[in-house]
Amino acid sequence: MSETIHNEKASTPPRVIVCIPAYNEEKTIAKVTIGAFRFASKVVVCDDGSTDMTSEIASNLGAIVVKHDSNLGKGEASNSLVQEVQKHDHDIVIFIDADDQFTTKEIPLLIKPIDEGEADVVIGSRIFDSKVMPRHRSVGNKVLSSMTSKRGKRVSDSQSGFRAYSSRAISEIEFKGKGMSIESQTLIDMLNRDYKIVEVPVSVYYPNTKPKRNPIFHFGEVLDYIVTRTLVDSPFVYLGFPGLLVMIIGLILGLRVVSIFYETGVIAMGSAFISVLSVIVGAVLVATSILVKLLKGVIRVEKN
Repeated sequence: MSETIHNEKASTPPRVIVCIPAYNEEKTIAKVTIGAFRFASKVVVCDDGSTDMTSEIASNLGAIVVKHDSNLGKGEASNSLVQEVQKHDHDIVIFIDADDQFTTKEIPLLIKPIDEGEADVVIGSRIFDSKVMPRHRSVGNKVLSSMTSKRGKRVSDSQSGFRAYSSRAISEIEFKGKGMSIESQTLIDMLNRDYKIVEVPVSVYYPNTKPKRNPIFHFGEVLDYIVTRTLVDSPFVYLGFPGLLVMIIGLILGLRVVSIFYETGVIAMGSAFISVLSVIVGAVLVATSILVKLLKGVIRVEKN
């Protein structure tokens, strides 16, 4: 009897919801929405302050539309999508960009590892081929992926907007990153929670159109978040220990200045200046690391 129930459950297709953050995507939103409905019971679109027909097109095609009055950025759009998803039954949640760079035909590739219990999160990893991905995107993505990945937990495409989440993962992960840092924020949180993350290769298409955001600004925004998040998560490693090392070097150099003075009666001004500066900088770094650690503890207590 139990075996029969197990087989029936295993053959039941997962309830899939596809989430699409969109901003002025009237040219592609229909194609992405229709393609998503092939594999999903529901499609949710967040119109992030569009001034075109994005929301009207998505709504007419049967999508649930969450609309922002102004453009708040991808991070806020993703958070709004998750809030809407929580109102509906689901087993797997797919995120895919609205610009048609990813193909909805590959959604099953992301569903499979979660449906088979092999992953909590699946990332559609783009092929870093200069013939497909523009050179500046490829280089920038590799740098950001390297900085986002944790030791022993390498992710090759940290900035991919094509992802799948289990119901547990989508309910536990906070989508709180601002702007384009949302991909890095959620990935870092997933790595810290030791989720089972699987990457599957997906295809990508880059039309010869001007990007909506300056690539340099995009890179800088994400890099700023990663660096800040890294320092906040491990202040002693990235501030305290380096600061202590700089202080020790300054003290050693100071002893050398004193030794030279006793031997020659001359103060080595250059070395003395570097010594004092090193001790001050090192002390500031150590003090900052302690302060960050204390503030982080206070914030954690207040949240609980």
